[in-house]
Amino acid sequence: MNFSLKKSVLTFVLLASILCGTAAARDKTDVVLLDNGDRITGEIKQLLHGRLQISTDRMGLVTVEWEGVVSIVSDHEFQFDRANGQRLSGRIGMAAQDTHLTVSNDGESVSVPHDMVIRISQLERSFRDALTGSMSFGYSFTKASDVAQLNLGFRVRHRTLIRSFSIEGSTINTDDEATETTQRSDLRLSTTRFRSDRWFNGYLIGFESNDELGLKLRSSINASIGRFLRQDNTSEFAMLGGLVASNESLSNDVDSQGNLEGLIGLEYAKYSFNDPNIDMSLKLGVYPSFTDSGRVRGQLDATVRWELISDLFWDLTFYETYDNKPPSGSESTTDYGVVTSLGWSF
Repeated sequence: MNFSLKKSVLTFVLLASILCGTAAARDKTDVVLLDNGDRITGEIKQLLHGRLQISTDRMGLVTVEWEGVVSIVSDHEFQFDRANGQRLSGRIGMAAQDTHLTVSNDGESVSVPHDMVIRISQLERSFRDALTGSMSFGYSFTKASDVAQLNLGFRVRHRTLIRSFSIEGSTINTDDEATETTQRSDLRLSTTRFRSDRWFNGYLIGFESNDELGLKLRSSINASIGRFLRQDNTSEFAMLGGLVASNESLSNDVDSQGNLEGLIGLEYAKYSFNDPNIDMSLKLGVYPSFTDSGRVRGQLDATVRWELISDLFWDLTFYETYDNKPPSGSESTTDYGVVTSLGWSF
């Protein structure tokens, strides 16, 4: 990866570190009633992946399974996502039926089935308060082969009722005494506009390099449209399609070249509320080229994440990058690997 891209990655990692400071907490007056009769008073932080997080004075951060929640009462406003793609905001309260929640806004109330609510988040008072993300680090060394590998990753996300913005990146450096050091890096800035009936539009600016495939730097911009085919508290499945325009600089210093590609992608995630909590995700992108006949690229990323303790996790990731006609003329058409890392979410 060239110096400018390295500098960008380091800058965004530093930015993520600065922004992830603890936000000022509001009054802990929300009341959550569970199906076993327990009553928790605190600050509702969020509902995500079937887990409701409540910050309390005496027990710290408490996480409970959403299906075990009977009712919630709060004087504060929240954002709500429903399984059918509808989004609304307002105050949450008790409904006439135990299987429903009431969301009130501007004097109007909506009764929402409990099992249709898949995300709850605070209506934050500032941009910084609405940021979420994670940072991860991994290192391995094998004396027998004298190979060392370092990997770093980060993600920062800001979400509103109708949009989300994210910055994420990763780098994997492999140092082999028998050969020169190789690197695989990427940096992505993206935004998603949520539409009705689970449709969405996505826009992304990306930068990536891969020494194995002879790619010095690929700069790209893409636009896509997609739909969540499944979206609930245990899993998500989305498909999307679009166009990608890119410019590729190669390691052999030949002239850079432009490329126009299609995009066919799918994203799947599965959430398990067990001990420990385990999340699984899979992303697949296929890029058939329009300007280079017969060329097809592919990218597969599969991750299993174990939560060790609150906000601390361990990742196991498999990645595979495929290009049947590498523009550098490299004999290698595939780069793949397994990465483990320890991370922290905020």
